[in-house]
Amino acid sequence: MAAHSKQADDSGESIDRRTVLQALSGAAAVGLAGCSGDESSADLGERVSTIQMEYWSDYGGFTTTQEQMAPLIRQGIEGLGAEVDVVPKDLGTQTGQMANDENRDNNISFTWWVPAADRLDPQELLNNMRLDWAGANGKSNTSNYVDCEYTTRLIEQTEAETPEERQDGLHETIAYMSEDCAIDNLCPVANIGAWRTDMVEIDGVGTGGLARSNAEWIFKSELMEDGELIVGIDPIATETTNWMTHTASMPEAMWQHMIHSPIHKYNEDYEVVELLGSVDVVDSREIVVELFDDAAFTNGDPVTAEDVKFTFEQILRGGDAGAYPGAAPVPYDAIEAVDEQTVRFTFTEPYIPFAETTLMRWGILHKESFEEVGAVESPGDASFETPIVSSGPLEVTSIEQGQRVVTEPHDGHPQYEAAQPVIFEAYRNEESMINALQAGEAHIGVEISPPNAKRVNEEIENTEARFEGTHTSYNLQYVCHTAPCKFTEFRKAVGASVNRDQLVSTAFDGRVEPDMFPTYISENHPMFPPEDMLYEHPDSSGDMEAARAMLEEEGWGWDSDGNLHYPQDADLEPLWPEGEVPSAEQFPCIEELGLDP
Repeated sequence: MAAHSKQADDSGESIDRRTVLQALSGAAAVGLAGCSGDESSADLGERVSTIQMEYWSDYGGFTTTQEQMAPLIRQGIEGLGAEVDVVPKDLGTQTGQMANDENRDNNISFTWWVPAADRLDPQELLNNMRLDWAGANGKSNTSNYVDCEYTTRLIEQTEAETPEERQDGLHETIAYMSEDCAIDNLCPVANIGAWRTDMVEIDGVGTGGLARSNAEWIFKSELMEDGELIVGIDPIATETTNWMTHTASMPEAMWQHMIHSPIHKYNEDYEVVELLGSVDVVDSREIVVELFDDAAFTNGDPVTAEDVKFTFEQILRGGDAGAYPGAAPVPYDAIEAVDEQTVRFTFTEPYIPFAETTLMRWGILHKESFEEVGAVESPGDASFETPIVSSGPLEVTSIEQGQRVVTEPHDGHPQYEAAQPVIFEAYRNEESMINALQAGEAHIGVEISPPNAKRVNEEIENTEARFEGTHTSYNLQYVCHTAPCKFTEFRKAVGASVNRDQLVSTAFDGRVEPDMFPTYISENHPMFPPEDMLYEHPDSSGDMEAARAMLEEEGWGWDSDGNLHYPQDADLEPLWPEGEVPSAEQFPCIEELGLDP
């Protein structure tokens, strides 16, 4: 057996939602119980207890899609002989508990990743499986996957001297994780949005889709009559003025790329666009940013080298404080404001990913505003008054928390000028958003589910929905430091049990292809490794016979009622005690690599 996490439900979700999920899949599991051979209980280990699978309950159309998929995933796992409890939980609670190892009732997190353009470099996602990010430390290895070889390969590829060497290293890192089935893929994430064709001239959608991860359409679309552009969103982005603390990527993308601007980023067709300045990759250890003369904040202050320097130092402070979930480790040697418009980043080791990951992700901050509200001393507790000074094409003039973010165009942006004021209107559920779109109360609705896209196109006049498959995936994020998901063969058996064909037919009307490789990123990703390097699940329609054989070969078995049992000699203890982090005694590479869990 190869060994590489459970939680009380604090979500406050109604029992009705959970009952619906159970009813949809329970009948299929009944016929599968007892399918396997009868073994004497003396030959079996402990029975596998109920598997808990959590999903995010508060994310609009994405939640709707997860709720369509969850019964089919459950059906596959129950075919292995284990009961499954599907638990809805709000994103902030779920990710916070998992990042701090506070939830050992949970065994599988059913998740997905926003297809942000900066994730066209997969470094951020692969970092989420780093050994030193596991345990009770607030970092984002919510799988608690701990493997010295994986972490060594991950770090080595970031230190490559050339892009070609780095790509080879990325492929090898992903291939290693794939063989271990540390995280599983189901199918690509789809960006789906809708708009009123009689009210809006839509533009800027491109390959990126009508979602907040693609900022271009908010600047390039125009109302046919004067007024405010009403964009329907889920409430998360409206719930705090301290936008750097967002755990959800779509709300973060709205603040970082629509309201603020990074130095440069990808546009809707994944072409690099310079927003506030130019970027010169001098070599693998040095990057120089030259700001444009006309780059200005919404209050009229120029964007200076000191603001840029402050931004990335503040990200470090917020990350160290556990306040900014998106902060990733960067091997800075120095961040220097050379003059008013020039910033030099140097690194202690080669770090090619910086220009297309960290530098593209974060909007530039107004140093004075952050200092005034005490964000330097306490990044997580800061609160900003409106109008909020920002570096992007939109200025936030008011926020009604939980309801809306109101913005005005900023005419001092070097690259973009929004055609009209924009109101990001929060809807508590997707149905309310679609009804508002139908009534003409909203002009654009983002991140909707496939069923509602179909409803828009077939039933609602003067409205159109657009669908774009992307480079990220819906994932099964196995909790790898507790049983049963600490065992590689169990993870592979779960992956083999899922009928992905039925899943994409049900949730996406067959408009995406199943992902058969456990790689974190989808097969659409430009850095996806050659298939012959990867572990592949047996059959897109699910292969229960193969899945059960994987377990049987490693000593698992079934009792006369068809219940799955561990092997007799299985070590069911967690890899480390609750409330702690992986130790150097268990994992020598912690000291060898100079890691700090």
